[in-house]
Amino acid sequence: MSDNPALPALYDHMIECGIVDLDPWALLRGDKQCRRAQHIEKVLPGWGIIPFAQRTDNDDVACWTGSKVVVIDDWDVWADENGAPKRHVAREYASMEEWFLAAAQDFIEFDWS
Repeated sequence: MSDNPALPALYDHMIECGIVDLDPWALLRGDKQCRRAQHIEKVLPGWGIIPFAQRTDNDDVACWTGSKVVVIDDWDVWADENGAPKRHVAREYASMEEWFLAAAQDFIEFDWS
């Protein structure tokens, strides 16, 4: 059973299959996922995205919007002309499956040395 039923079934299936660390990506679960979600809500209020994976080599986090995946850096928040936090999306994927394929490509290309 998922920690967050709002995430696509692929998230649970990855956990069931033991695909939780796909260097450089690692799935967020439990307290770690909760803390990251709280941080995102604090720095980018009202966006309503659910973090589910983080890169281990930088601050990127993959988040589910309810219909697609956005990759953001929630530690590098920019302000708009009024000083409000600006939502900056580094990458976007049409589905969780599309993000997973990109994460698998990152795994293949990742420098393990």
